[in-house]
Amino acid sequence: MIVLADSGSTKTDWQLIKGKDVVRVLNSEGMNPYFISTTEAAAILHKTFADLPEKDETEAVFFYGAGCSSPSKQDIINKALQEVFPGSHTEVEHDMLAAARALFANKPGIPCILGTGSNSCVYDGKQITDSLFSLGYMFGDEGSGAHLGKTYIADHFKKRAPQEIREAFTTTYGLSDEDILTNIYNNPNPNRFLASFAPFIREHLEHPYINRLAENCFDGFFREQVTQYDDYQKYPMGCIGSVGYHFRHIIENSARKFGVQAETFMISPMEGLISYHAG
Repeated sequence: MIVLADSGSTKTDWQLIKGKDVVRVLNSEGMNPYFISTTEAAAILHKTFADLPEKDETEAVFFYGAGCSSPSKQDIINKALQEVFPGSHTEVEHDMLAAARALFANKPGIPCILGTGSNSCVYDGKQITDSLFSLGYMFGDEGSGAHLGKTYIADHFKKRAPQEIREAFTTTYGLSDEDILTNIYNNPNPNRFLASFAPFIREHLEHPYINRLAENCFDGFFREQVTQYDDYQKYPMGCIGSVGYHFRHIIENSARKFGVQAETFMISPMEGLISYHAG
C-alpha cells in the first residue's frame, strides 16, 4: 500500500492506494513545518491513523506539503512519519513538486499554483530546475485569490468599482468598511480573508469591470511569475488550485498574450499524484 498526502497549513488530504485503486480517503489538520514541531506532527498522524489496520502494510509514504522546501523543514515531517510508519519508505517534498508531478509526470513544463496564493517553477521532467522566491500576498501572489480580492477591495474603497458592483458586494457579504479593514490589518490570515472574495469576482465575470480586473490580475501573474524564466515560451504551462481551475478561460487568454500554451488545470494535485506514483 502507498500513502499519499497533500498538505497545506490548514488541512491535509490523505489517500491510501493499493495497486491503482484508492482504498481510503482521510483528512487531518495541516502540517506545515513552519508552524508545527515533529512532536505535534506525530500526534496528528497517530490520531489520523489510529484505527487503520492497513497501516502496517504501508510500503511507502509520499508527503507533499506547504513549507517543505528545505531539508531541515522536510526532516520535521519525515521524523514524524517514521515514528508512525516504521520500516516504510518515507519521502517529504514541497507542494510545488507535487504540482509538477501531478501536471506533467515525467515531461518538462511550467507548473503553477493558483489558489489563495500563487507560485510557479520550471520542471525538467524529474526535478525543479528554476523557481522564484515567493513574496506572499503583500508583494507578490499575482493572479491568486488574495490578489483578486486585494485588487477589488482597493477599487471598492476608492470608488473605482462601478456602483452596481459595490452594492452587490455589500449585499453579498454584509461587511462594513470597518469590518473589512479590521480583518485585513488586525485579524489572523488576511490573505485568506482577501481570497474569500474570489467567488464574488467569478460570479460577476460578465460585468466588463470585473472581467477587466481579473484579466489584469492574470496578466500580472504571467508578467511577474512566468516570463521571468529563460525560454519560458518553449514549455507548456499547467495549473493547480481552485482559482486556476475556475478562472481557466481568462488564464488561457492571458497565456496567449505572452505566447504560453496553457494545457492542464486541476483543482487538486491528488489525481495526478495517484497516476504518477501508482501508474
